[in-house]
Amino acid sequence: MAAKDEKTANCERKLLEDFATYDQHVDVVSAFEWMFTDPNVKSLPSTVKHFERFPKIKVSNTLTLTPDFTVLFADNTAIVGEIAKFATHENSVDKLCKQLANYDTLPGIPAGAGKLAKASHADVMQIVSMRLGPQAVQRIIIDRLRNPDHPYKPSHAPVIVQYAREDQTYMFQRVLRKENGSLHCNERQPNIGDYLDEGLNISASRFVKIKSARALINDQADRLYLATHLWAKTWPTAYGVGTSDISINPADTAVLLRKHHGVGTANDVRRALELLESAGLAAKEPEGRWLISRKLLGRSGKREVHSIIARRACQPDAPKTVSAKRRRSRHTTLGQGSLFELPFEPEPEPEPILELPSKPILAIEGPSREASE
Repeated sequence: MAAKDEKTANCERKLLEDFATYDQHVDVVSAFEWMFTDPNVKSLPSTVKHFERFPKIKVSNTLTLTPDFTVLFADNTAIVGEIAKFATHENSVDKLCKQLANYDTLPGIPAGAGKLAKASHADVMQIVSMRLGPQAVQRIIIDRLRNPDHPYKPSHAPVIVQYAREDQTYMFQRVLRKENGSLHCNERQPNIGDYLDEGLNISASRFVKIKSARALINDQADRLYLATHLWAKTWPTAYGVGTSDISINPADTAVLLRKHHGVGTANDVRRALELLESAGLAAKEPEGRWLISRKLLGRSGKREVHSIIARRACQPDAPKTVSAKRRRSRHTTLGQGSLFELPFEPEPEPEPILELPSKPILAIEGPSREASE
C-alpha cells in the first residue's frame, strides 16, 4: 500500500513540476514581449522593429529552428532568446550547446509579415532559472566554449540571463561573471543590456494580458498545462459555458489553438486528452473523436484546476465522470467562456506609462537589491 501511495505521489509531483516549469517559461516570454512591445513601456519599444513570439526559421531542407522568441531592433541588431533547463549529466548540456550553436546559422531574423531580415549582429540570450545561472556559465562557456578540444565554438559567447520568481514578481539578471557574454547594444538607447546587468524586476500584472491572449510558447506544450487550458478556456469559449458533455475532434481543437494563441498541433491536443482520460474526464469515441466531461471538479477555485486534474490522473482508481457510451450534448455554436485560470491572481489594472531612466535601473518595481549585491 505504501509503495502505491509513493508511486501516486511521485506521479502527481512530476506533473505539477512540469506544469510549473512550462508556466514559468510562458511568463518569461510574455515578460520580454511586454518589455519590447507594450506602449506602457516608454522608449524601449521604439527601439524595436519586430518582436516574434513564435519564430520558425528554415535553415535548410532538414533544419528549421524555433527559438523561444526573437527581437529585431531598428538598428538591425537582434536577440535570439532561448529558455532552457538542463540536467546534471553532460549529454544534456552538450545537446543544449548544439542547439545554441545552430543559431549561428540563422539566415535572418523574423521581421514581420513572414519575412526575414539579415541582422548585423545577433546575440543568443540563454535564459535559465537562478538555480542554474552560475552553472550555465561554467558548463556552457568555460567548460565548452573556452575548451579548445570541445566542438562548441559559436562566433561569440551566449549571454546567460537568470531569472527568479518571488510571489508575483519576476527578476531577470545577466549572470555577472567576466566569462559571460554581453548584449551588443550598438549605440541604441535605452538598451536592455544595461537593465539586465543591474537586475530587472517585473510584476506579473504587467504581462498578464499578453499571457492570457497567447498562453503558449514555441516549446511543446506541457500536457497538464494544455489539458487545463483546454478544459478551462478553449472548450468553454468554443462550445459555451456549461456542464454538459461535449464531443471534440483533436484537429479542430488544434485549429482553435493556432487561431487564438499562435501555435498548437493535434498531437499536442491528443497528449492532453490522454491525461484527461487518465483523470476520468475524457473518453475516446469512434472516428478519432473524444467525449469531454465538463462536470464541476468538486469545490475547485481558480488556483486548483490543474492540481485536481493531476491528482485524479495519478490515482489508479480515478473516478470516471464520462464514458463514450453516455448520452452527450453536442454543441456547434461558439460562446463566451471563462478566462484560463492562471496559477497566480493578477493585479486588477496595469500601472501608468513607465519612464525608463537614463541610468541602468528600470522603474518598474524598483532596482533589485539582490542583483546589485
